[in-house]
Amino acid sequence: MRPNRLKQLWKEDKTVVNAWVTIPSSWTAEVVAHCGFDAMTIDAQHGLASDHMTILTMFQAISTTDTVPLVRVQWNDPASHMKMLDMGAYGIICPMINTREESESFVGACRYVPDGYRSFGPVRASVYGGEGYFEKSTEEIVTMSMIETVEGLKNVEDIAKTPTMTGLYIGPWDLSISMRRPRQGDFDDVELLNAFDKVLNACTKNNLIAGIQCPSPEVAIRMSEMGFRFVTAANDTTLLKQGAVDTVKTFHHKTISEPKNVSNPYA
Repeated sequence: MRPNRLKQLWKEDKTVVNAWVTIPSSWTAEVVAHCGFDAMTIDAQHGLASDHMTILTMFQAISTTDTVPLVRVQWNDPASHMKMLDMGAYGIICPMINTREESESFVGACRYVPDGYRSFGPVRASVYGGEGYFEKSTEEIVTMSMIETVEGLKNVEDIAKTPTMTGLYIGPWDLSISMRRPRQGDFDDVELLNAFDKVLNACTKNNLIAGIQCPSPEVAIRMSEMGFRFVTAANDTTLLKQGAVDTVKTFHHKTISEPKNVSNPYA
């Protein structure tokens, strides 16, 4: 089976740089993949790519590079996890995980017996992954449970004990909303940073990878220095929007402001 490059980077204690993909276009996916990101995550939850055929073509576009294709699924639906993996996703990020039971249901759907209950039928996965997919997929496929609610944060140590799970991924915007913080996704909010530390500690205790959604590469660097080894540093929609704004400002001879930390990656 094709080795998962992310696993090798983590063995070397390197931080994986991830791009978040919200535009339903194989061309956009291919362009971003050729920019050198370690991983790309198609956002099937809040992004605009939700139908299987569009996501399939995006996987195929990403596969023209060494970038590892991941997907953030719409919800904790076993059928969705299995379908995305059969299509060739090399990792699943599952939103709104609040308990260990939910986490085990998610991860189990991504593993074949005896590690889980995934149904056999890796139609494209066996082409992309290659020979030995069935035998080696448990050790190669990434599974990350999202911690983005007060309940999930409260249960994080128990969630972190989920067998064969790769890591935990923080959704700072939903988490800050759930925590009733005054600002969404404020990476200078002490209470939110304390929540980050709690997730990091749970990952360290259980030999898991800690991941987090970031609004900018500058924040991604900060999070990597804190100990996160999977950081989302860019969003295709934000990159397109900022590039367009800067172009218009330059044309009109206006001063280009420094890049801002966008509090909402979907804005």
